[in-house]
Amino acid sequence: MVKLEEITTTPTFSNQLENKILYAKHHDDISISYTSTYSLKYVIEGTKHYNFNNQDIKITKNQYLIINNNSCITTKAKKGTKGLSFFLSPKLIDEIYKYHTSDTSQLEFLEVTQKKSRNEVGFLLDKITHLYEYNQHDFNRQMDNLFIRISEAIVQEQTNIDTKFSALKIVKHNTKKELFKLISMTKEYLNDNSSEDISLDIISRDIGISKYYLHRLFTEINGNTPLAYLTSIRLVKAKNRLRYSKDSVLQIAIECGFDNTSYFSNVFKKHTGFSPSQYRKHL
Repeated sequence: MVKLEEITTTPTFSNQLENKILYAKHHDDISISYTSTYSLKYVIEGTKHYNFNNQDIKITKNQYLIINNNSCITTKAKKGTKGLSFFLSPKLIDEIYKYHTSDTSQLEFLEVTQKKSRNEVGFLLDKITHLYEYNQHDFNRQMDNLFIRISEAIVQEQTNIDTKFSALKIVKHNTKKELFKLISMTKEYLNDNSSEDISLDIISRDIGISKYYLHRLFTEINGNTPLAYLTSIRLVKAKNRLRYSKDSVLQIAIECGFDNTSYFSNVFKKHTGFSPSQYRKHL
């Protein structure tokens, strides 16, 4: 059902209209134009530039972009860039969408750069990348199943976004797109600055939106507040540091953005049921 293609030199295709996974590892600078079905572009290393529908979008490492059907795309990438593209036929997208919803309209994705996060899409991107690069046998065996799973995750992610925006009574697609960009920017900002002393005032100032509106919009779309999202990022980093380093609890607390060990321990125990020291001992 799913085709696999690998490119290392400048590709010669003029269209990508079927269900396909394309792995690109560019040995030279490239620039190519083609017509595409629905697609997800994910950058593993480097930077890619996409021009389509009067948009210029840059994607860097660990970011992805979903593009709508029947798009004329120009892709540019420098030597050494690596990435995965998933081409999803309209028939497949329609079948998945109709299976999960009673909506009879055509699904339209928000074409916004997103940082890979700890959701189903992010999990599958990590798994597919790892299998392709390090375990080709298992990748080939699981390819069709993984392709269906990530297609479902993409559709589910978009329908969830639409549902949440509908609850906010935001109707215009362009308005949704701009607001979703702000949310994506905020999440990326929090990921990039999680070790810093951050407040809602600082976030709203740097993102360029009122803190009340940012707090309400972020909470409605993500299900938690910006600062709660920040705490979850810090806790994931702290768990990894406790698991893989021999640094002191104080050092880990400070480097993960917590003010002191007492506060760090209280937050950590509230979310895990263990103190940092207990967590490390149970590993």
